[in-house]
Amino acid sequence: MARPVTWRDPLPQADPATFWGALEQPDRQALAVAGALCSYPRPATLCREGEGADGVFVLYGGLVEVFRADSSGNRTVIARRGPGEIVGDMAAVDGGPVSATVQVLRQVRALVVPAVRFAALCRERPRIAWPVLTNAVARLRDSDLHRHQHRFDTRRRTVQCLLDLARVESRSGELVTIRLTQRELADMVLASLVSVTRVLEELRRREVVTTGRGRISVRVPALRALLDEAEG
Repeated sequence: MARPVTWRDPLPQADPATFWGALEQPDRQALAVAGALCSYPRPATLCREGEGADGVFVLYGGLVEVFRADSSGNRTVIARRGPGEIVGDMAAVDGGPVSATVQVLRQVRALVVPAVRFAALCRERPRIAWPVLTNAVARLRDSDLHRHQHRFDTRRRTVQCLLDLARVESRSGELVTIRLTQRELADMVLASLVSVTRVLEELRRREVVTTGRGRISVRVPALRALLDEAEG
C-alpha cells in the first residue's frame, strides 16, 4: 500500500509581514495544490503592464522589480519584491489588466497559480483573501507615502529608498548589498542622477554606504540613524 505524499512547505520560515508568511499551513497547501512550481531566469518578464493576468506568482526565492513605462520607454521603478511576496494578485482578483511590469532581477523560484483559480480560492478561503487585502492596503499606503515624500529633499528620499531596498534584500542583515546602478536609484527616487550622486558621495564620506559597479552596500543601522536624525 502506497504511503500518502507529505506536502513540504517550500518557504516554511517566511517573514510574517509577507503574503506567504501570513498564511496558515492549510491555506498554503491549498494554493500549492492549485498551482505549479516554476523557475525564471533573469531577465524574464513575469507579467506585463496593460496585459491580462494569466497567473499569480508567489515568490519562494529570487528578486523581481516592479515598474511602469511611458510611451517613450522611460521606466519608473515602483518596488522590488522578494521571497514570500506575491505579484499579479490584484489583476487576478478584479479581472483587470496588470498595472505594472514585473521583471526578474535574480533567478526566481515561484508558485504560479492560474488567475481564475486564485480568484476562486480567495472566495472559498477567507484566510487567503485577507492577506491579499492587507497586502493591497499596504501597497496603497506605500504609494501614498511615496507621493508624500516627494515634498522632502533628495537626500531624505534617497536614504529612505535605500532602506526600503535593503529590507527587501535582507530582513535581518546589518550590512546589505543592493544590486542596482546609481541611475536606477535616481529613477526610483525620482531625482536627477547628479543630485543622487551627490547624496551618495556624502553617505560614502560618512561611511554608511559603499558603492561599486552596479551595487550599493548599505550599513542599515547607521543609515536608519541618519533618517531618524533628519526626522528628529
